[in-house]
Amino acid sequence: MELSDKQKKLLQDFRELLVYGNDEFTRVGLKLKRTSLKKRLLFFMMGATQCYAESILKVVTPVKEHPAIYDKPALSLLRSLTENLMNINYIHACKTQANAARYWIDFLQQTVTFGNSYKALMEKYPKTKYPDWDLTFGYGGRDKRNIKKPADWDKFIRKLNRQIASLQRRYKLPIGSELPKIKERCIECDKFLKAKGKLNQENCLEKLYVTYYPYFSGIAHLTAPGINTFIKTQPDGSIRADVDSPAEEIETVIPVTYPLYFGILRFFLQRFDAYDGAAMKKYRLLSKTMGF
Repeated sequence: MELSDKQKKLLQDFRELLVYGNDEFTRVGLKLKRTSLKKRLLFFMMGATQCYAESILKVVTPVKEHPAIYDKPALSLLRSLTENLMNINYIHACKTQANAARYWIDFLQQTVTFGNSYKALMEKYPKTKYPDWDLTFGYGGRDKRNIKKPADWDKFIRKLNRQIASLQRRYKLPIGSELPKIKERCIECDKFLKAKGKLNQENCLEKLYVTYYPYFSGIAHLTAPGINTFIKTQPDGSIRADVDSPAEEIETVIPVTYPLYFGILRFFLQRFDAYDGAAMKKYRLLSKTMGF
């Protein structure tokens, strides 16, 4: 696969930013006992951002052994980065730790939902009627922590519910409160920025959610609209699956991923007092030439 000078430069520029970002991220330490929930979450969300951004670079960089690129998986990863951006903004769209707590408690609440669903599955297909089915949940073998029957879930779920209630009291949240849906989180972020007089077209998350997020989601979940992106009609009218992508897709993926990654990196470094304006200047200027 032959790349144009523009495509080579896009890949090289993004690679340089990722190397810089990784170096800066590894320099930032995290002291769990002295760090707020907001900051702890941001640290690990930056780690996820680094991982996904590097993965995007890999799937759109052709190599000698396999000279093809894959824009669809890149866009699926980009969807996760976009949601990560939305969640980071939501967590910081208040002056307290409340939104960070809602975000973290949602993990426990989803685990409770999983536990109840798994318990219901065990009750639907009991060992007495389905002896060949192995629905044991846990660590395998004879580990004492394994959950082997529906009643075993009850203790596990009660423990989680106590943890949820404890965290809600600690962070002064209403008992039973839940994380808002993704669109509602975006709107809350926009209201926070609007109240500060800082909302504009570039940072409006509801706009990002409405205009781009559904397209990324279709590819990520392979719904009918997502599958449709793999359908390619040939000049003779025949149809084939569009698996490998042309080099031109680099010009689509990188200009979107670069400013998204840069924005999260800059916010992370600023919050951890590690931002170097002079070192970031060239990346900031490049970021302004790209975008959705």
